[in-house]
Amino acid sequence: MESTLVIAAIIIVQLVIVFGFVMLERREPHATLAWILGVVMVPVIGVVVYLLFGLRRTVYRHKRAERVALRMRHVYHQWQVARKARGAGTARLPVRTRHLVELGVRTAGSYASPDNQVSVLINGGDTYRAIRDAIEAAVDHVHVQFYIIQPDESGEGLRAHLIAKARAGVTVRVLCDALGSMRLPKDFWDPLIAAGGRAAYYSPIRLAPMFRHRDHVNFRNHRKIVVVDGKVGLTGGINIGREYLGLDPTIGAWRDTHVRIEGAAVLTLQKTFVEDWLVSTEELLDNERYFPEPPATAPGTATVQALASGPDRPWAVIHHIHFLAVAQANHRVWLTTPYFVPDRVIQTALVTAALRGVDVRLLVPLRSDSRLVDWASRFYFPELLEAGVRIYQYDAGFLHAKTMVVDDWLAAIGSSNMDIRSFQLNYELTAFIYDEATTQSLADQYRTDLEQARELSPKWPRSLSYPRRVLYAFAGLLSPLL
Repeated sequence: MESTLVIAAIIIVQLVIVFGFVMLERREPHATLAWILGVVMVPVIGVVVYLLFGLRRTVYRHKRAERVALRMRHVYHQWQVARKARGAGTARLPVRTRHLVELGVRTAGSYASPDNQVSVLINGGDTYRAIRDAIEAAVDHVHVQFYIIQPDESGEGLRAHLIAKARAGVTVRVLCDALGSMRLPKDFWDPLIAAGGRAAYYSPIRLAPMFRHRDHVNFRNHRKIVVVDGKVGLTGGINIGREYLGLDPTIGAWRDTHVRIEGAAVLTLQKTFVEDWLVSTEELLDNERYFPEPPATAPGTATVQALASGPDRPWAVIHHIHFLAVAQANHRVWLTTPYFVPDRVIQTALVTAALRGVDVRLLVPLRSDSRLVDWASRFYFPELLEAGVRIYQYDAGFLHAKTMVVDDWLAAIGSSNMDIRSFQLNYELTAFIYDEATTQSLADQYRTDLEQARELSPKWPRSLSYPRRVLYAFAGLLSPLL
């Protein structure tokens, strides 16, 4: 009798999950079917995994957005953030640039900022030096946000610089993701706090109540942001840890890309930090010092639109911008990503661009830190190769850069991988840069990276054994769940 009741309860829970959540969420049909099969075929484990990793934006979007929107709206209005960020507007921009910029404004509320100085930073050494120099030059405030901060010499070095500035009277705030930075000891930030700085963790994971939004393990903050005095900002793919300097012997050389921005576009980086800080601490940074007037003399010539996306927003803006940029490409689309698990929209955009004669190239690691993601990526390769996409596998270490070059027109550098998780579930940030010099700089680095990569032959799919094809196909079926 008791076993019958248990079975009945399991069936009822399954039906509630399937019809109450899975089928009502906005997913592609194959992703919905994958979750339904997982919940039904693995009764208890499938339900737990879905509740931890499957719930998406339709469940939690409004809770976070409503907490932030009302309080942030006052800040935007009071300190005229939109006016300061967008400068003279977008009327003088080329037509296809205006299309992308307007899409970013409508879906994320972030304006493009003209006349920025942009410097592409290659690998951890250059990036850490740029971060250190920016912090040392701070006179008012330093805001730091990373997905991962490790308790090693890199993390301790960052902390030492922040402590020194805090002791000098500069306002210092640090925000790191609770899951990504879980190796940090509980007292790691105590010396900074004692010096007058502040530190917080984004979305701490607690066991009770397990499924509250703030404790949900699925939605992680993957952004990397440094803002100094509201005038200098850095973002990209690099976290804080010795592995990002290539010093971890188990990983080896680490290839990554970051960007330094000076100008009005930094205000949009600041805006994202302020929102995440508000969610994490309930402290509203409502002061003009955090949103200063842009410099009267333009620091540079680059138009930059820094776009944040996440499960709290109705539109996957970074995904949409990638799609439209590829669709508007004239002669090249060069992509770098450590994890390539695209949805059908991005896959079709790349295939279509290649079929109409665009030089489409995809650079991925030869060996990833996730075997399952590697297998899933290879499921998508045959169609790309058949369409004429050139695929390269980086073989000089671990490739972690997330970049895109479109024509001589657009360069993208950010935290977002080209996979479903980054586009739909994580909190991400990508800088879309409209500047020929920056685009050429990133393209030159891309050519250098290709010298250390192996190109897959168009005949590669035919060389695969039957078991290997089955393995890749099975991983591909799981891709909506990764």
